Amino acid sequence: MERQELEALRRWEKGKGVARKLRSQGLIPAVCYRKGIEPIPLALETKKLGQILLREAGQNVLIQLRIRDQKGPEKQEAVILKEIQKDPLAGIVHVDFLAVKMDELITIEVPVRMVGEPLEAVRAGGMVQQLRRFLEVECLPGDMPEHIDVEVSALKMGDSIHVEQIQVPSGVRVLTDKKEPVVVITAPAAEVEEVKPVEEEEAAEAAAATEKPAEESK
Repeated sequence: MERQELEALRRWEKGKGVARKLRSQGLIPAVCYRKGIEPIPLALETKKLGQILLREAGQNVLIQLRIRDQKGPEKQEAVILKEIQKDPLAGIVHVDFLAVKMDELITIEVPVRMVGEPLEAVRAGGMVQQLRRFLEVECLPGDMPEHIDVEVSALKMGDSIHVEQIQVPSGVRVLTDKKEPVVVITAPAAEVEEVKPVEEEEAAEAAAATEKPAEESK
């Protein structure tokens, strides 16, 4: 996987007030977590982070983080995105990174991408349903796939694809239950004619039988 470069500033001040100040300057507060080591508070440029997230891989991207420190030497960390906090109006408001070692396995969720179109099934009225949009996998950071493709062109009405049938890149091990369905082709729902409950029909018949015509009541 191609490694993306991102520059960050080591920040020494903490608190909500500091976070608001950073956002007003076009920066995003962030934290880099490292196994067994104190986390590093950071500030990122919103534009540069947005460019990385616009990639098809989304959050599944390996980043070479260059950390500038006004009180010490520059550091570099290989990281993946752990969590992105967003606000409906303000956009990204906080980012968590996880430092990784290139020779140690990591566990991530990889998006599933359907490839092709089952034309025969669609023409017959079938519906393509994607039941799983992510698979949990284990791999080295350098083998992290941006997505996992599932070919659906040959599927017919009633066909399905399960986890165990999906081909994954070399070096990637799927942790999701292999028996779980990922894609299914279902028939269109049959229209059900509305039928009155039996109780309502019987009640209506009984009421009609007890009513006398107007001529008989005179």
